[in-house]
Amino acid sequence: MKYKILLPLLMSGVLFNACSKTDDKPIVDTKPDTILESYYPGSSMDVVELAIYTRDTMINNPEVIRSFIDRNVSADAKNSFYLGVSSIPVPESNARLDFLNDNRVRYNGINMQIMGYKDSTILISEYTSSPMPSGGSSCAVLLNKIPEYNPYTDCPDGNCSTYRKTTPLLINGANYIAPLLTYAVKTSDCAATLSEIPAINIKNGDLRSSLGTGDSVLIQYVNLPLVKK
Repeated sequence: MKYKILLPLLMSGVLFNACSKTDDKPIVDTKPDTILESYYPGSSMDVVELAIYTRDTMINNPEVIRSFIDRNVSADAKNSFYLGVSSIPVPESNARLDFLNDNRVRYNGINMQIMGYKDSTILISEYTSSPMPSGGSSCAVLLNKIPEYNPYTDCPDGNCSTYRKTTPLLINGANYIAPLLTYAVKTSDCAATLSEIPAINIKNGDLRSSLGTGDSVLIQYVNLPLVKK
């Protein structure tokens, strides 16, 4: 595949330019686009996981999950969790993944920069920076801990003014997978659901160790295949 010629030019490991201080200049994509390859959503996607995590346990009982959804998930997001199924049809969409020239991709119409690769994962970042989160409720803090790639990945002390959203794409043979996370949280004083669902991300491998007493996290992990046609 043509774009793979570009990947060895990247340093090994994971490369980021996701965190910036106030005086950093924004990164602008001004290159003309040449599409090298295109990948389209498959016909169905797999529900890999639907579970509730606490500091001490993981619960996948459907009745317990249904009760959690009824009590803690916002009304407009309840139908985004798929109970009792292992596969669902992919909604009709014009979304596609284009690999472009100069270490870039375009997904859902947004140009992004290939930042690096690790194992079977390619990491891409938006050119437009987003403001770093500031404070908020215990639920807002917990929501930011769930995905592996979040505003604090490269700025753990929060001492950055902006960050570039980083998205992982999984290599699946000759094709790709967009990992979709949908999640909601409950703490001792609030409940909240991710506002933009699903997120293209993977679950934080250290999630459970970051949970406190009274914290519960509902996570749904779905694999959306992106197939070359």
